This record gives sequence, structure tokens and C-alpha cells, in this order.
Amino acid sequence: MALTRDALIQYLEDKARVDLSGVDDEAELFSSGLVDSFAMVDLLVFLEKHTGTKMGPEDITLENLDSVSRILAFAAEQTQ
Repeated sequence: MALTRDALIQYLEDKARVDLSGVDDEAELFSSGLVDSFAMVDLLVFLEKHTGTKMGPEDITLENLDSVSRILAFAAEQTQ
């Protein structure tokens, strides 16, 4: 199942309890402190569910997960 932007935003807002309505898709989520590291674990489980793949330690990088656009691109790669 493909991950949509709306589903990702809703998930992050619900789990991280932040308002992302005014945040650009390129904004750094984790490295800026907008979303804390505790949300990372939940995000990985969420991504595994949506991509049907298991995330490894090599996948857990800011390059893959630090913005909405990076997360969506990473999820799309995993489902190919």
C-alpha cells in the first residue's frame, strides 16, 4: 500500500503531537527538534506497515527520515 502525504502528516501529528499544517515538506523534522526521537520508533513501525518491508539499522538515517518529502521518497523506494 502506497503511503500518501496526507496519511503521513496525520500520523505524525497524532503520534508526535505537533501541528505540521504550516511546515514545508522539506523542513527538518528530527534534526530541528520539531519531532522528537521517541516518535522515530513509532514511525518505523508505521513505515514497515505501509511498505510491507522490515527496516534495518542502515535505513534509520536523517537522509531517509528527516522530512516529509524524504520519508515519502524512502517509503516509495521500499515498495518498489
